[in-house]
Amino acid sequence: SHFNGPGDYWIDIAVSNSLPQIALENASRVLYQHDFNVVRSHLDMVSDNENGSVCMLRLLVSPISDNHAEPMSSERMKVITHELKRTKWLDPKTMELVFNRFPNRLSLINGEIITAFCSILHPIMTQKNPFAYSIGNIHDVITRDRYLKYASSIADMFLDRFNPDCPLDESSLQERSEEIKTKICNEVEDTVAKELLLKMIDIVKYTLKTNIFLENRYSLGLRLDPRVMEIEENSRELPYGIIFSHGRRFNAFHVRFRDIARGGMRLVTPSSQEQHALESSRQYEECYGLAFAQQLKNKDIPEGGSKAVNLINCHGLSEQAKAFVMRKSVKAFANTILDLVVENDETKRNIVDYLGKKEVVYLGPDEQVTVDDINWIVQRAAKRGLDAPSAFMSSKPRAGINHKEYGVTSEGVNTFLDVALQKVLGLDP
Repeated sequence: SHFNGPGDYWIDIAVSNSLPQIALENASRVLYQHDFNVVRSHLDMVSDNENGSVCMLRLLVSPISDNHAEPMSSERMKVITHELKRTKWLDPKTMELVFNRFPNRLSLINGEIITAFCSILHPIMTQKNPFAYSIGNIHDVITRDRYLKYASSIADMFLDRFNPDCPLDESSLQERSEEIKTKICNEVEDTVAKELLLKMIDIVKYTLKTNIFLENRYSLGLRLDPRVMEIEENSRELPYGIIFSHGRRFNAFHVRFRDIARGGMRLVTPSSQEQHALESSRQYEECYGLAFAQQLKNKDIPEGGSKAVNLINCHGLSEQAKAFVMRKSVKAFANTILDLVVENDETKRNIVDYLGKKEVVYLGPDEQVTVDDINWIVQRAAKRGLDAPSAFMSSKPRAGINHKEYGVTSEGVNTFLDVALQKVLGLDP
């Protein structure tokens, strides 16, 4: 709402389950980037019962320069509103990159794409050289001042490719890719930087769907062609499909080997930054191996095998904060999968689909997934309009066998049946 002074505004923000200082800091960063100072602030914490709390911020902002003393355009207001909403879900690395290292040089959405691509690159490039392509090196190299323009131009190409108003067609993508490749090959001398930037172009090429233009997304989700994750030396069976999710303090892969497949979601929470870097390097390989094993175990049932691995950065957090981040990461990942598989007016309008067919994804619980997570995922699937939402997640406490309580595996089910039939009922199957 407009205030009395020229260019002054009151901005009201409500953020659920966020620390007040983080909410205020994030809002101040975004507003400063858009040439506003926070002159006055009011803050209230309101209980939301079992849902936690809501942080209520009311900020009086004033333009830093005279350029923005005129009434704000609706388009500019829309951009600021969107970025204020997004900050809750952005990884600290993205915030650091956009607001601290390259203020007013890198947009929030481009920063998110670059940090997401770095996370995808790590498990791919570490197969070539785990030392040169460590997660720290990948991020440092791509975000160096002299290489940032190439990374940012690739992010722009990604946005244009999936812009629902005017998506970049195949021939235009090819032409634009070649232009960027030529610049990189002619101007970038460092071999590691060149390899990484060229692979970023491949990620754009092999992305079939993304939720990046959905207004209320929790994380950045990409439906990937599995070929992007392989290096030339590999000749193993390719998965049917891969979903990648990049959000605040987490990266997650979902790998499946058949169109219709089921497998568990596990949470990986390393205790140190070193362990987190190690887990990041092998996250996709773990997900691939577990999904492939599930595919073999599911040979006698209609559903193929899949697996989801959600790697969460809990370093430096208290036990309470760690538990909160874990639950938030589960919700963000599950909601991102729903972004990419639910068909409704919003997704049809804002998601450009180069896959060209409806997908069905089923989940199950695995390590560190709680009953509350399971219930929330099913309820969310129903709210989002997924067909048969109760099938989206197995092991619901009031439906079927609770995997978490009874330790259900293929061997466990066989043992359970053997005991029940032979020793309890006296039947020899």
